Amino acid sequence: MHFSTVNLFAALSLTAFSQAAILPRQSDIDQWLDAHNEVRAQHNAEPLTWNNQVAATAQNWADRCTMEHSGGQYGENLAWGGGSFPIPAAVKLWADEVSEYDPNNPQYSHFTQVVWKSTTELGCGVADCSGTTYHVCNYNPPGNVIGQFPENVEV
Repeated sequence: MHFSTVNLFAALSLTAFSQAAILPRQSDIDQWLDAHNEVRAQHNAEPLTWNNQVAATAQNWADRCTMEHSGGQYGENLAWGGGSFPIPAAVKLWADEVSEYDPNNPQYSHFTQVVWKSTTELGCGVADCSGTTYHVCNYNPPGNVIGQFPENVEV
């Protein structure tokens, strides 16, 4: 009986270990934070800080190569492109949606999540999905809350 319990524990431990996300390199973390915080500064939002737990969630989702939102507990931006699709290009893609934002009729977008003032933490992941680079960034607390755009988004 003891042997079976030990084997079960070992199997569960291996399963949990195999599902753990590999956190990004510090250089990637710096790129994500720098790209986000540069945009946020232009819109009077405080800089984001990195959260490894939020990043692990983003990386786990990126590793699935599912080009759709996870529906998880965090705000989320997704971007994908063929070949070399660097981190700053993904964040620029989201930030460029500023041209579509109308403060008189605010709608949620990737841009609004990037600059959302109440969001304080960032965690991102990236995966190579059959030659497509897939970026996932998660935001805590999540932004894009209906009725809270005026105090959270400045253009």
